[in-house]
Amino acid sequence: MTGTSQLSRAQIEQQLAAEIGVVALLENSAARLQHVQGWLHRGEGFALMRLVAASNAGVVGGGAVVEVGSFKGLSTCWLAMGVEMLVKSGVASGQAGPVYAVDHFAGSPEHQPGGTHPDPDVARDGTTLNAFEANLARAGLAAFVQPMVQPSLAGAAAWDKGPIRLCFIDGDHSYEASRQDWNAWAKHVPHGGYLCLHDVGSWPGVTQLAEELAKDLSCGFVRVMGVATLQVFRRA
Repeated sequence: MTGTSQLSRAQIEQQLAAEIGVVALLENSAARLQHVQGWLHRGEGFALMRLVAASNAGVVGGGAVVEVGSFKGLSTCWLAMGVEMLVKSGVASGQAGPVYAVDHFAGSPEHQPGGTHPDPDVARDGTTLNAFEANLARAGLAAFVQPMVQPSLAGAAAWDKGPIRLCFIDGDHSYEASRQDWNAWAKHVPHGGYLCLHDVGSWPGVTQLAEELAKDLSCGFVRVMGVATLQVFRRA
């Protein structure tokens, strides 16, 4: 009985230590990005970071990481930290990343003067690219990101960098634009790859799209998890 009791306590302590380690990683990662403006919940960012690392470990067998809609780089940084984790674990930088950040950097409709979320950088400079690059540099993550300054559909049409193991869509949140982004980029995501939608439940258009995809068995993707407003689909 004594040995069984000691073993059970040791197992509980190991589990607790692992849980504490995850919480510490989450908090330390979030603290690193306190200077970056954005609307990504830290739980959503943590999920993206871990998915970037996990998707490289034989799920797809490599492939690129793409972000559609970068704003000032908050989600970009989370994705890049996933690449950084892989590089630190010994994965070659070319195989681990970079994160291709596809955005015209002129802001979404809601970021324009008079929009629902007007942004001072857009009003002053007409772009968020300067803030984006400064935020990446301050976080020490610029080496893991390759900006692609162009609209989403143009980027998808010209894509020539092979399969995409994870694509995060957070651009124009209207239904029409979200559907177009999905259709344009999904074709580059192979079996086992992930396609993620942000702001599901917050914006009607992207919420409608996510609900349709979850019910459509012919779309080629299955919904595998959700964190706050992030919905993750995997190519079945």
